Amino acid sequence: MATVIARWALAASLAAAGCGDVSGFGGAVPPLATIRVQTAGDFASVQVPGAGAPKLRAALMWGAQWLPEPLCILPPDSADVAKALAAGCRDPFGFVPDRVAVNAPLAADGTTELDLFDLPAADVMVGSVTSRVAYASIVVYDDRDGNGTLTLGRPNRLGGRDMGPPQDGDVSTLDRVYAASFVTMTAPDTRLAFREGSFDRAAAFYPRAGCGDPLPSFSIVSAGGFSAADAVAAQLRGELPEEDPASCREQSTDAAVTVAFRSPAQLHELACQERVTDSSIRYREPPADPPDVTNRTSACAKVPDFGSGKASGMIQLAVSGRSDDSCVGLTHYVLRGCRNDALCELPAWDITATPPSWWPCPVQAPQ
Repeated sequence: MATVIARWALAASLAAAGCGDVSGFGGAVPPLATIRVQTAGDFASVQVPGAGAPKLRAALMWGAQWLPEPLCILPPDSADVAKALAAGCRDPFGFVPDRVAVNAPLAADGTTELDLFDLPAADVMVGSVTSRVAYASIVVYDDRDGNGTLTLGRPNRLGGRDMGPPQDGDVSTLDRVYAASFVTMTAPDTRLAFREGSFDRAAAFYPRAGCGDPLPSFSIVSAGGFSAADAVAAQLRGELPEEDPASCREQSTDAAVTVAFRSPAQLHELACQERVTDSSIRYREPPADPPDVTNRTSACAKVPDFGSGKASGMIQLAVSGRSDDSCVGLTHYVLRGCRNDALCELPAWDITATPPSWWPCPVQAPQ
């Protein structure tokens, strides 16, 4: 249980909030910063067969302050649940894009420059107005929809008996990411940092404990990554996972960022936003007719209560997105609950006595 709570505490420590937007003057004035990008590796060896002539571009994306949902970070109840989570959960330590800041076409020699005329908006920065930071990943992608920017998708989730406002439609993306400077905290990364004021070394927003502080304003920083096991162990000690200092770099934006071509299957999450970033779940009342679960993975799982006993063995049906969706995600069906809380005291629906005929799960887990 200590490990479970530690995983949740580690994820919960990655959030902060803000608002507003600050822009440069544009026009003839020089950019606030220019990021030089160069690619490495053989693109042809990783290009998806039959994809046609590529339209390769580079983009800079500011990262979201994101928390994974509880079911995706807790130990699975069974092998079936593990399969559903593998199909429907994104990497809990991965970089999650918030917005695309700038795009540029990739030259024939595999290089380009990204000019920044805007500061990152306050809602992608973490900390107080006197000490905050934002991080960005630089990606190279195939602009398959031809709109000149990296189109970010969202997970495809099934509907319930009464969807109600607001709607939770999926957004697909045709674009494919082929290279990225920052994919996950559990692997080496290079990222653009924007630091305003002092730097809080205790902040757990894409942490780099053991590394030096990002330089004031824009800078290029690198780290070697840490394992998930090391992250949990550090959290149990009340610490952040340490990076190997030898892998750390803090440089000015004069340093070029090199990104290596990889299979887009390894990078598809880089083109996917999250509907919410605070770990909240939108529960759904099961519809009368069976949902279409073609090419989806589903399992009956306990509703998490972190050992409080409040769930009393309540079961949910967790359904992944389709295997060919551009973004992964989970749909959560419960026989009793509210849209934002399966354990609410006054449920918006309760059909435990009369579940739909297709319902595959027990009403309650065996005690």
